Amino acid sequence: MTTQSQPSVGSRLRVRPWLVGGVAVVIVGTAAAAGVFLWQRFSQRPIAPGMALAPNNALLTLTLPTDPQPWEALVKSGLLQAQPWLNPTYDPLSPEGVNLAQLDYLKDVRPLIGDRATLVLLPITPASVKESPVPPYIWVVPTLNVPMGEQLLQRVIGEPITEINGVKIFRAKGILPDPHSGAIALLKHQDHAYIVWSQHQSALQQVIATAQANNGIASQPTYQRAIKGLSNHRPLVELYLNLPTFLASQMAAPEGNLPEPPRELQGIVLTADMTPEQIAVEAVTWRPEQNQALVREGQSRELSRLVPETTLAFYSTGSFKHLWQNTPASVKATIASTVKDLTGLDWQQTFVPWMDGEFAAAFVPVPNLGNAPSLLFLAQTSNRPQASQSLSQLDTQIRDRLRWQVQPTATDPQPLITWRIPPGLPVGQHGWLNDQILFLGLGPLMDMSRRPERSLADSPLYRAVLPQPKDTQFYLNLSNLGSLQNNLLLPELAPEVVRSLQPFAALGITSHVRDNRFTHYIARIRLKPTSLP
Repeated sequence: MTTQSQPSVGSRLRVRPWLVGGVAVVIVGTAAAAGVFLWQRFSQRPIAPGMALAPNNALLTLTLPTDPQPWEALVKSGLLQAQPWLNPTYDPLSPEGVNLAQLDYLKDVRPLIGDRATLVLLPITPASVKESPVPPYIWVVPTLNVPMGEQLLQRVIGEPITEINGVKIFRAKGILPDPHSGAIALLKHQDHAYIVWSQHQSALQQVIATAQANNGIASQPTYQRAIKGLSNHRPLVELYLNLPTFLASQMAAPEGNLPEPPRELQGIVLTADMTPEQIAVEAVTWRPEQNQALVREGQSRELSRLVPETTLAFYSTGSFKHLWQNTPASVKATIASTVKDLTGLDWQQTFVPWMDGEFAAAFVPVPNLGNAPSLLFLAQTSNRPQASQSLSQLDTQIRDRLRWQVQPTATDPQPLITWRIPPGLPVGQHGWLNDQILFLGLGPLMDMSRRPERSLADSPLYRAVLPQPKDTQFYLNLSNLGSLQNNLLLPELAPEVVRSLQPFAALGITSHVRDNRFTHYIARIRLKPTSLP
């Protein structure tokens, strides 16, 4: 009798290795995909709800918090009182705000609306001019839900005016500047409700059409990419600027005298926030896809250590070669023509080829000349012979065209050339600080033969506004701005501009090329202690 073997328990539970590996791959892959999805979901900066209704031809949008607390802090800071340009009442941004039918804002309005409202400025059209001479704008105020939106609408509407695409339009009751002007409606979009108000029915018509077509600015891929690059927080102010359309509208205005709008930039998204110490601004700009791709400019590390901490203004980049490649064509043409007019030299052929390293421009006060500022240029090069040849050509043009004296005042290894005007007054100087870095100074001359005891990089004010410099950086010492006044190299600031700048101690801006179309900016404005509440 033959006994048939039975499978043991162990053999029945033996799992094939490939099955274990497959299950592990599926689990890990699913977890990774979920992680990526959640990271993308929560790392994306939330888009202001009102941008879903903003038409694509909008000149600009301004999104503001509806909570009064940030505005109370801003008023206490005293910054608004120092801005003369804010004194005249401007309809939607008047100091009084919007008076909604004599309602108690905190009790009757704020509980029903979202945390951000958006102001949309539209182009002037023949239809808008017939309605009102002011530029057409519209307020978009999201409500918490449809019933609350209907509840708020009943509190602020007057008699019905008309109906646009199925949306009833009412006369707005008790809204500045005229208690009987303007139109208001409740607009529903994707299960959300918005109170929309304007003095122009034509503006309401555009917003209604945008909502029903679901093609507002928020739906545009370029805008979504730009806004994603900003920090994930709720700022005090959020601005979107459609540059070509905005500049074209300014040119078309009766008083418009702007040059042809630059084609290199399509738009800007910007946020601003405030602490007791500073105002923080973050922005992203973008170019058309068909433009030449942007390249990263590299971090400037050395040149801020070659100027003193008293420097009034400082601009630097890690690679002039890349900066020049990113520079708009219109700016390139202006620089080239200016150099040609002043020196007779071809900027592109004579100077650009050897300027392949760091570059900086600065206004530096000269103590022994009453702190009169000197305009200083610093350039790093890997081709000293070609740079020296260009400087020699420049000396020849200065001597022959301007009839200035060109005198060597130091010899090798670091030669120094001084330009003088009769009767021997020094007005310019250039030389080498080492084998790779040269300088050119104009106006009052400072001693560049040795490094400053305390450099700009060591300045607490500089580090406060530029804690992490990126590709390109700009610094302006606003505390000592008076030193730049009455300077032949700079235009004099208007008194109201000087007054506007009084609360500020310093400005720092860094820029970073994010990819071939987008550039990211971070600006910090340091406040003077006297401007704090």
